[in-house]
Amino acid sequence: RRGFGRRDMFTDNRCANRVITGAALGATVGGAVGAVYGTYESFAYKIPGMLKVRHIGRTTVGSGTLFGLFLAAGSLIQCGRR
Repeated sequence: RRGFGRRDMFTDNRCANRVITGAALGATVGGAVGAVYGTYESFAYKIPGMLKVRHIGRTTVGSGTLFGLFLAAGSLIQCGRR
């Protein structure tokens, strides 16, 4: 018989926790890389004024979302192998 304590609740969701952690880590790293690349690109292509901020934000969010998705998918695949 299994209990329903706090410890059992966390051991059952180990795979979900790995996927969520992978997505968060991927979004953080992807966002940082996207911010750096968006800043470089906005100055290299001489984007005017406040459009720079918009471009950097769009690049940051897009890169973070995409990399977070791929890292979450990779974590899910690795979780299924165990």
